[in-house]
Amino acid sequence: MALFRRSAPPPAPPAQDDSLRPLFEPQSIAIIGASNDIHKFGGRPIRYMKEAGYAGRLFPINPKGVEIQGLPAYADVRDVAEPIDMAIISVPAPYVVEAVRGCAEGGVRSAVIFSSGFAEIGGDGAVWQDEIAAIARDTGLRVVGPNCMGTLNVRTWAIGTFTSAFEHGWPRPGRISIISQSGAVGAHTMVLARERGLGINGWVTTGNECDVDVAACLAYCAADPKTQVIACYIEGTRNPKALQQALASARQHGKPVVMLKVGASDVGAVAASSHTASLAGADQVFDAVFRQHGVFRAHSLEELLDVSGAAAAGHFPTGNRLGIVTISGGVGVLSADAAAANGMEVPELPQKAQKTLKELMPFAAVCNPVDTTAQMLNDVPLFEKNMRAMLDHGKCDAVVAFLSTIGFSERMMAQLREMLPRVRAQHEKDLIVLSMICKPEDRELLEQHRYLVVEDPSRAIATIAALMHFGRSFAHGADADPPALPGGARPPEGAPLAEHEAAALLADAGLPMLPARLATSAEEATQAALEVGYPVVLKAASRDIAHKSDIGGVKLNLGSAQEVLTAYEAIIAAVRENAPQATLDGVLVTPMAAGGLETIIGVHRDPVFGPVVMFGLGGVFVELLKDVTFRVAPFGIEEAHRMIREIRGFPILEGARGQPPADLDALAGALSRLSVYAAAFPDAIDSIDINPLLVHPPGGGAVALDALVVPRGAEDGN
Repeated sequence: MALFRRSAPPPAPPAQDDSLRPLFEPQSIAIIGASNDIHKFGGRPIRYMKEAGYAGRLFPINPKGVEIQGLPAYADVRDVAEPIDMAIISVPAPYVVEAVRGCAEGGVRSAVIFSSGFAEIGGDGAVWQDEIAAIARDTGLRVVGPNCMGTLNVRTWAIGTFTSAFEHGWPRPGRISIISQSGAVGAHTMVLARERGLGINGWVTTGNECDVDVAACLAYCAADPKTQVIACYIEGTRNPKALQQALASARQHGKPVVMLKVGASDVGAVAASSHTASLAGADQVFDAVFRQHGVFRAHSLEELLDVSGAAAAGHFPTGNRLGIVTISGGVGVLSADAAAANGMEVPELPQKAQKTLKELMPFAAVCNPVDTTAQMLNDVPLFEKNMRAMLDHGKCDAVVAFLSTIGFSERMMAQLREMLPRVRAQHEKDLIVLSMICKPEDRELLEQHRYLVVEDPSRAIATIAALMHFGRSFAHGADADPPALPGGARPPEGAPLAEHEAAALLADAGLPMLPARLATSAEEATQAALEVGYPVVLKAASRDIAHKSDIGGVKLNLGSAQEVLTAYEAIIAAVRENAPQATLDGVLVTPMAAGGLETIIGVHRDPVFGPVVMFGLGGVFVELLKDVTFRVAPFGIEEAHRMIREIRGFPILEGARGQPPADLDALAGALSRLSVYAAAFPDAIDSIDINPLLVHPPGGGAVALDALVVPRGAEDGN
């Protein structure tokens, strides 16, 4: 069973940002707006920290009281003579700016602002938030919020939050750090994690993010040795480069990031923007960013916690082969279907192992899934033999065992409590998931022996797939740098470029463009045909005609000078008749490309992440099926290969149904070079379309037949 292991020391990852340490690990806390009422926002943190046993110093700040909840109170945070790591600010919005200024002047290192009424409502609130951001920027005070639910360190019980979650139980200390832009979602997630028994290290809700944002918190947790898994809820980002750097750092540190990103629908995107004044961006691009950095994207809070809890156990297989042992034939089929849906193989057990199991269970299925049938209810040692056969001989990367409700049988659990630790002792590094229902104390015991327990078998298999995703991501590590930009590369300028201008521009950038000549007379066309070589294609050269073939502006497979002369005159006549307003630069003469597989590559400018590269197969695959994938520019050859393999039509590129495979190296090279060019001139390019890019069989390379380049601002006339 192959699991992720580092074979050599990785490059030194980024160090932890010490400016955020006072937020995540405060040794002293002031509460501005402190209250004796333990139910008010200014009273709850004091009450909680006293009850939980926070060992640091607490400084209530309230001009009206000399003592709050048994602690000496101060009229102003500047009156405290001791160092303060974090201030909790719980005062009405109009008074927050002065409170933040007082923190900066008093040497407070960080602040958490509960108060709402800022950028999320506009008006004066937006002005106040800008003032807070300016204070943070000018003084180095780190600020979380405003309009947030705060922070929590479960190990030290530094409780900088007003959530009521602690009134019905305390979370368990552990290695999962939770980051959420939404306070309510963050609190709900913390309670769900607590009810599952998951261990939490840090917890932060970032709210309006006037200073500290999700990216900064991710970067801190990525470098935090006390954090093993990062669970994150986001609606958007104002700092896309910092987000990408944080995600890259997490992978470099070997930290799984499980991300619940909302705003996929048009309605969801609008709601996200109004909720925290953040920009959701195109969901497809966020998806691409997550794939690019090895993030697992969850689609529900249940999945977020399933995967985060499983990742905390630290098993990350690099393969995708699943072994299934079940007491139910029906669940065996269900599990096999779930494995296929998640891209896993369910390999057949070797014949020797099947023969051994068949002798033990003549009426059972022993191929994989292995069905022990209900006989296991009377013979628990039989289950052990089946598990050992799968683990010893199955050559699987993970094993899932469905045991239904036998966890409620004290007789059977007594035997499993003896047997399962024995199996684990001989298979310490294997990923083994038990799909069963049992008592909380038995679940805890099994998890202590590093078994994962997931009640639903389909969820169990989806969780295994997520762990395999992390294993592959960690194993490939950092990619080589993208290729260098050619010295002759230049940005586009002015209006949308004519096809021959776009081709020349992209050729200078290192893209494999088809040789072309511009002819302004029939005689020039015949000479150009001789230069590029017969057979040739003639196309109207006009930036004003988008679909040239629709108006008779394209002539194919011309094999002689006479055919070129005739075609030239026909194209000129067709443009005059069907597009009389179009500016015609002449006729473009190119070789007639033969063979190869049509693909499309391009660039568009995303409002959040900037230049984004797209890839897909040509024709119906892109027009009707939308079978495309994206990456944020720039990226290297290895990432381009992963990108190519993501489309549903990838088997066609491999040579499906006896067709020759495509030159994937040439295709990956074109994608990577296009990404480098787009990243070099992000403010000059609105979009690029290379369609089609013909990809020949291995060794044959790739060549672009047509290209469209739109400089930024060209479409609106700027």
